[in-house]
Parts: sequence; C-alpha cells; structure tokens
Amino acid sequence: MIPNYVLLAWIAVPPTQQYMVTELQRRMESSVVLQSPPNPSILIALNLAGGTQDGMKEKLMVQQIKDRIIKEGTVEMTSGQVALYILALISSCEDPKCITANINLVEVLKLKTKEELTYLSDHSTPKTTFYQLSLDTLALCLEGANVNEAAVSLAKEALAKDFFVDTGAMATLALTCVHNRLVKAEQSRILAPIHKALYKLRQQILRAVETNTANIYSIGLALQALNVTSVSYPTGDWSCSQTLAKVLTEISQGAFNNPMAAAQILPSLVGKTYLNVIRLNCSSDKVMVKYTIINHLRGQHFTHTISVSVPKGSVLLSVLQAAQQDNPQDFSYETEQTSWGLMVVSINNRAANSNDKTYWQFLNGTEPLEQGVDSYIPSNNEHIEAIFSTY
Repeated sequence: MIPNYVLLAWIAVPPTQQYMVTELQRRMESSVVLQSPPNPSILIALNLAGGTQDGMKEKLMVQQIKDRIIKEGTVEMTSGQVALYILALISSCEDPKCITANINLVEVLKLKTKEELTYLSDHSTPKTTFYQLSLDTLALCLEGANVNEAAVSLAKEALAKDFFVDTGAMATLALTCVHNRLVKAEQSRILAPIHKALYKLRQQILRAVETNTANIYSIGLALQALNVTSVSYPTGDWSCSQTLAKVLTEISQGAFNNPMAAAQILPSLVGKTYLNVIRLNCSSDKVMVKYTIINHLRGQHFTHTISVSVPKGSVLLSVLQAAQQDNPQDFSYETEQTSWGLMVVSINNRAANSNDKTYWQFLNGTEPLEQGVDSYIPSNNEHIEAIFSTY
C-alpha cells in the first residue's frame, strides 16, 4: 500500500498564543544594553521578526558589532563568528564589505573558509566545526561569493557522516542557498552531490524531530531547515503542528527565557529562516553612500572611508551623522549656521580657518557640490568626498 504523503509548510502560531512570541521579542530586546557584548544572533532574529520596537536598540547592536571588529580585529575570530557578523549586518541593511576602508568582512571570511577547507582536506575535519563551515558557506552564498568548493565539500561530508541536528540544519540552509543559485545559473554539474546531501539531511532532521530525539534548543534551526525544503513525509508519522505545540509549551514553561535561546527559536515562529536575511526590505527605502574624508594639507594627514546607509531622500548631513555614529573617532564633525545655510567647519578635529583660508570642500567624484550638506540629496552608491582645501 502506498502511504499518503504531506508536504512540509510553516504553520503560524495561533492568535491566542501570539503573546508568547511578542514576549520573546521584548525579552531579547531588553537584554541589549550599552555594556553588553555584541550578539549577532539576537540582531538577526529580531530583524527576521520585523525589527526592534526601539530603533535605537538596532543601531546599538550594529555599532557594538562594528566596534568589536574595529577595536579587536578579526585575526582571533573563528570563521563562524565572522559569518554571524556578516549575516547580522546584512539583516540590518549594512554592508559587511565596508566596515572601514581597510576591513572587508566578506574577504576575511573567504580566507578563513579557505583555511577550513584546507584543514578539512588534511585532517578529515574542518579547523573549527562543520556547523561553522556551514555558517560560512551560507553567509558567503548570501553575499554572492563563489562557494561551490565549500558546498561540494560540505555535501560530501554530510553524505559520509551523520551530523547533529543543529549542524545538519545549518548545512541544509547553506546547501539550499547554493542549490538555488546553481539552478538559476544552470550549473548542473555539481548539483548531484548537493541534491543527495539535502535529501539525507532533511530525512535525518525529520526523523530526529519526529522521534523527539532532537534537543529542544535545536528545534528552531530544525524547523528553519524544514521550512526551506520540499521533502515529503508519510502522514501520521510526524506533525508540524504538534511540534509547534510542543515548542509553545516549552516557551510557556520558561525554556527560552534566555535571550540567546530565544534567538534560536524566534525566526521559525514567524516563518522566516536565515535565507531571508538578504531579502529584508533594504533597497526600497535606503540608499548606500560611500563617504571619504581627506586631509593632506595641514597637521596630521589622513584619509578615511566609510559606507553608510541612510533613508532614501536624506540630505548629505544625514550621511555625516551616520558616519559619526558608526565611527566617532574618525568622522566627528562640527557645523555653523550661515546666511548661505549650514556649513561644515570641522571634520575629524581638523577645523577650517579663515586666516589660513582653509575650508572643507565636498565633491561628487571630481565635481564640487553646488548645494550645502543640508540640501544636497545623495543617490544610491554615490561616493562623496570631503577634502580639506584652500581658497
């Protein structure tokens, strides 16, 4: 007898229990304070759930991530830490390629992933873990990098080994991202091992959830993996609604009171996965502006570059404000109100001086701006330069 099959799909939290999801979000957001260390998982989860209630909390979390990268560097970070930072930044419409003029997190992750693969080739295990290698592959895939080598290696290892549920779930998300890109590019040559690995991983995850052998804190990632799959399962053997009911019961009993634990389960409760971070609505209401300040004229010479996102239609002053917020050490500025409008009189503690006939000139490429910072509206991907000059 041929069994009946069901196709997995996300099941929404019942309206009468939606308050549990809201409380998880509130608890996670309230855990973010000025002194807290950066937590990219919380930022990702809150953004996938629709964003923070307090917009300043999102800005604080983004700044905490950038501050750590700038102050401590990336040498001691594992590949998985870098990957999480990338996912968190792109979920907040920030460009991980332009932390500073000299820090490109995507390039950092490419190098660390290459180290993982080299170590895997020599020792049959990655430098860190297969979970981190999966996270690396996912982050680079979402950033549009070529991760075919990493994906094939990950697929082969998934076929040869039995991953833990959370590792298998993250591998499923990573391989699904690569699979979708390869299908669009019609690169069928390397799809075969990925297809096989995805099928095995999905069956393993389903079986672990069905038999309750999956750790409750792995359920969130497991549901994310199952939410991106089209695999079917015999009816009566497993119920998504029953698993959801179990999760909600655990929430009501305090199992996810810890903000980090809450970050693991929240995305699946709102029908989102880590694959969705790149699809968050960034481009429609934000523009990315590259901003460079240059002083080769007086005192300590410097050239600093930063990329910031501001609401579409913002004046140039908003770019200066965003740059100062992201990196106050290099991008501080002062203004004065004149009869011609607002004038920038100091940047990075280098002040204009009428006795020296010095001033800050703003340019778009090689062309000086004909409007002031309080009226000029930059376009997306525009490069604005502020150069300390003489007249």
